[in-house]
Amino acid sequence: MSTRPRVIAFLVASPFELLTLAGPAAVFAYPKVKGKRYYSLKILSTQPEADVHSTGDVSLSRAAVYSDYSGPIDTLMAIGGEGSLGDQSPDLIRWIRRRSPHIRRVTSVCTGAFLLAPTGVLDGRRVTTHWRYIDLLAERYKQLLIDRDPIFIKDGNIYTTAGVSAGIDLALSLVEEDLGRSVASTVAREMVLFLRRPGNQAQYSTLLAQQADVGGTALRDLPAFTKTRLAQKLDVNTLAKFVAMTPRTFARQFALHFKTTPARWIQSLRVEAARQHLEARELPLKAIARLTGFRDEQALRQAFLQQLSLTPKEYRERFGAREAGRDL
Repeated sequence: MSTRPRVIAFLVASPFELLTLAGPAAVFAYPKVKGKRYYSLKILSTQPEADVHSTGDVSLSRAAVYSDYSGPIDTLMAIGGEGSLGDQSPDLIRWIRRRSPHIRRVTSVCTGAFLLAPTGVLDGRRVTTHWRYIDLLAERYKQLLIDRDPIFIKDGNIYTTAGVSAGIDLALSLVEEDLGRSVASTVAREMVLFLRRPGNQAQYSTLLAQQADVGGTALRDLPAFTKTRLAQKLDVNTLAKFVAMTPRTFARQFALHFKTTPARWIQSLRVEAARQHLEARELPLKAIARLTGFRDEQALRQAFLQQLSLTPKEYRERFGAREAGRDL
């Protein structure tokens, strides 16, 4: 293994969201091999000034102007924030186009996808961004394959993420690619993170999302009702009766507001509840399956694989990962 640090270059358009930079940078600062840092961090400003500033008026000095930097880049990470949403200079676009074929991984955090999209680097790729800006990304760049749900996506050597904290999940995933799962788990533990969320996990809590979506409708109390009865039979007739609708009317209204089927929605709520039990590490899988409404452990396992690409056992192991030596 080479002892030369791999360069992580953060491409920053001021003003940026502080956590989109600070979160991934903190992850990459931890790993060491034979006592030496595995990564070297560089901040590249998209503007002529060598300083970059966040939306919270926190400034970072001694950044390099992107056009002045000619050193190696292992991973380019375009950082999100207000600055990334504006029009970028033709010189910056050309620079990204010229450098990207020689970069092992090209990534974005949150709205950092807007820095990469005009360069053509994302053309024909599956990409995501923060849920609030996903429609704007799709409208501006119709050549992209937009995926609204995952917190981060890998398509070849291109990685894009959803909200600001998803940049931490992506950084942990990249560390896992480079140094293995035990090192990534140890970094997460050192940072007091529960685990690296898998990329296809939904962008935000299913229950919170649905409560926001159906507020003011006849279905407004359905999420809370369902959440407290996951161990019970929850078919269309039961749900329709609670909201005082016929099953046919309920099915139509549910599809209109929830954009999925009742069965899939119930499964997502049960998986979310099961995750909380697994994180607590207090109950066996059989008990968790029973409490969250799955018929048995196998049904619980299948649902986890469908939604998270992890088994319940793998999910629990990642949460309770132990340190793997002194080097991170």
